[in-house]
Amino acid sequence: MWSEWWNRFLASDPSLRRLRTAARVTLSVALAIVVMLPLLAWWGQPLPLAMIGAVVAINSSLGVNDPDRRQQQITNLLMPLPAAVALLLSILTAPWPLLHSLLFLVVIFAATYIRRFGPRFFPLGMVAFMGYFFAMFLGPQLPQLPALIAAAVAGALSAFVMRFVVLRDDPEGVLERGRRTLLAQVHGLLHAVRDVAEHPDSTQRRRELHNRSVRLNETSLMLENTVGQLDTLDEAGRELLRQRILDVELAAENLLTPLMRLVDHPSGGDTVPHAIRALLAVLRAEPEEIRDATRLVAERIEQQGSVEVAMAVRRLGARLAELADATGELGGERQVEEAPESAEEPESADGEGETGLQRPELRMAIQVTCATALAIMFGQLVSPNRWYWAVITAFVVFISTNSRGELLVRAWQRTAGTMLGVVTGILVAAQIAGNTPAEIAMILVCVFLGFYFAGYSYAVMTFFITTLLGALYGMLGTFDVAVLEERLWETAVGAAAGVLAAVFVLPTRTRTLVRDNIQDFLLSLRDFLRGTGTEISEQATANGLQESMRELDDGLQRVINSAKPLTSYRLRSRRSQVQRSVAMLSGCAYYVRNLAVALSATVDMVDDDTRNRLSELLWALADAVESMTDEAQVSFEAAMASAHHTADALHDIAESLTDGPTSLHRSIRWLDRTTQVVEDLARELGAATSDKQQVG
Repeated sequence: MWSEWWNRFLASDPSLRRLRTAARVTLSVALAIVVMLPLLAWWGQPLPLAMIGAVVAINSSLGVNDPDRRQQQITNLLMPLPAAVALLLSILTAPWPLLHSLLFLVVIFAATYIRRFGPRFFPLGMVAFMGYFFAMFLGPQLPQLPALIAAAVAGALSAFVMRFVVLRDDPEGVLERGRRTLLAQVHGLLHAVRDVAEHPDSTQRRRELHNRSVRLNETSLMLENTVGQLDTLDEAGRELLRQRILDVELAAENLLTPLMRLVDHPSGGDTVPHAIRALLAVLRAEPEEIRDATRLVAERIEQQGSVEVAMAVRRLGARLAELADATGELGGERQVEEAPESAEEPESADGEGETGLQRPELRMAIQVTCATALAIMFGQLVSPNRWYWAVITAFVVFISTNSRGELLVRAWQRTAGTMLGVVTGILVAAQIAGNTPAEIAMILVCVFLGFYFAGYSYAVMTFFITTLLGALYGMLGTFDVAVLEERLWETAVGAAAGVLAAVFVLPTRTRTLVRDNIQDFLLSLRDFLRGTGTEISEQATANGLQESMRELDDGLQRVINSAKPLTSYRLRSRRSQVQRSVAMLSGCAYYVRNLAVALSATVDMVDDDTRNRLSELLWALADAVESMTDEAQVSFEAAMASAHHTADALHDIAESLTDGPTSLHRSIRWLDRTTQVVEDLARELGAATSDKQQVG
C-alpha cells in the first residue's frame, strides 16, 4: 500500500519539480527574513520592510527561466534593480493619489509589454509591479528606501543561493529523479488499468486511464526538454538520453492496447485483474524474471481454459520485458562528459513578424491596463484604503492566460480560493495572533504549500496565500475580520474587472486559440512527415527524427492546454467536438512516435525502391495534412488517393517477404494507423467535406 501511494506521489510531481520549487521558494523567503530582521532591528527600521525581500525572493525563485544557467544567474542578480526603481516611484508619488494611480497603470503596462523582448524581461517586469504594489501596501517613507533596497538585494541573493548552490539541479540528480518518475508513471498507468479491469463499466476509471497516459507523455516531454539544458552532457549523450526516454514512453504506451484487450476480452472474467496484479508485482524485476513470471501466469490461465487470454498475457509480458529493458537502459551507464560552452543565440521571440495590435504582448498589456484601471475605480468604492488588492487580482489573472476562457477559469479559481482562504485566515489569525514565531512559521508553511500546489491548482495556491495574509496582518498588528472581508470583496472586484477586459477589450476567443494551435500542430505534423520522407529519399536514413517529433509533442500540449476551458469546465454536450479533436490529435502523435522508431530500423533493411515508396507515402500524407491548414497546395482527396495507391504497393512488397514479421511490417502498420487518423481528423475538421463541395 505504501509503495503504491509513493508511486502516485512521484507520478504526480515529475522529477519532484514542484516539491523542489516549493522548497526553494520557502527556504529563500526564510533566509531573506533571517538576514533582514536583525539588520532592520539594528538599523531602527520597521520589521515589516523585510516583506520586500520575501517578495523579491519569490519572484526570483519562480520567474527566472532563461535558457541557460549563466543567463539565469544574471537575471537573478538583476532583480533588485526594477524593484528599487518601482519602490522609488511609488514613494515619491504617494502624496498625489491621482498621479500615484496613473503611474501605477504605466508600470503595469510596461511590466506586461516588456515580455516581448525575451524571457529575462518577464520576471523583471513582475518584480517591478510587485515593488510598486507593496510600497502601496506598506506605505513606507523616503528615508526607508535604503532599507527596502537592502531587503530586495537580500531576497535576490537568498534565491540565488538556494537555486544555484544549495538546491541546484545537477545533471545526475535530474536523471535519477526522472528515471524514478517515469517508472512511477508506468506503475500508475498499470494500476489504472487494474482499476478498469475490476470495474470495466466505469467511465470515470477509463477517463483516469487516459489522463495517466497524457501525464506520461507530459513527463517524457518535460524530461526531454530538461536534457537540452544539461551542460555536462555532450550532444551525443543528450541524443542517447532522449532516445532512452522515448523508448520508455513508447514501451509503456504500447502496453495499453494489449491490456485493454485483456480487460475487454469476453472470456477474461476475474482472470484479467489477477493476471495484471501478478505482472505488476514483477514490474521492477529484470526482463528475464518478467518473462518467467508471465509464462507461469499464462500457463495457469491456459489450464483454466482461457487460451486466448493466456496468449494475450504472453504478448503483454513481452511488452513488459521491453519496458524493463528500456527503463534499465535509462538508469544504466550514462555518458557524462564536459561539453564545450555553447555560444548559440536564443531563438527569437514568438511573433517576430507581427506588428501593432497583432503582437500578443501589446494586446495583453492593453487588456491588463484596462482591467487594472477598472479595478482601481471600482475597488475604491469598496475600500478607499485597500483598493490595491483588486488591482493585483486583475493583474495576476492575466498572467499565463492566452484566451478569455482561460481567464474566466482563473478568475473564478482565484475568487473561490480567496473565499475559503478568508475563513481559514480568520481562524488561524485568531489562534496565533501575538505569537511572532508561530506567525512566521505559519507564513512559511503557507508559502510552501501555496507554491507546491501552484502547478496543480490555482485555487489551492490562492487559498494558502490568503490564509497567509491572516498571519501577516497579525504580525503587522492590523488584523481585523473586516480586513480579510475587504480582501474578499476586492478580489471579486478585481476578478470581475479582468473578466470585463478579457471579454470587451481586444478579446481572444478560446475556440480561436484552439483552432490556431491545431493549425500549428498540423503544420508541425506536415513538416515531420515531409522532412522524414526527404531524409529517407536523400540520405537513406531516418535517425534525425527526435527534434521534429518533440516539436509535434509541444504542439499537442499547447492544443490540450488551450482546450481545457472547453473540455474541463463546460457541459458535456458542449465539449464533445473539441474533445474528439484533441483525442484524434493525441492518437496521431502517438502513432507518429511509434512510426519514428519503426522507420529508423526499416530504412536500413529495405532496398532503394521500397525506400522511395516510403518517402512517397510520407510526402502524400504530408500533403493531406497540409490541405487541412491555411497553407493548402493540393486537395485532401487527391493527396489521400496518392497515399492509398502507394500504401497498396508497400503492402504488396511486405506480403512478398517470406521471413515473417519485420520492421517493414511494423512501419506499414503504423503508417496505416497514421493514415486512418488523418482521414478521421479531416472529417472532424471538415476538410474532406469542403474538398467534395469544391469538386461538386
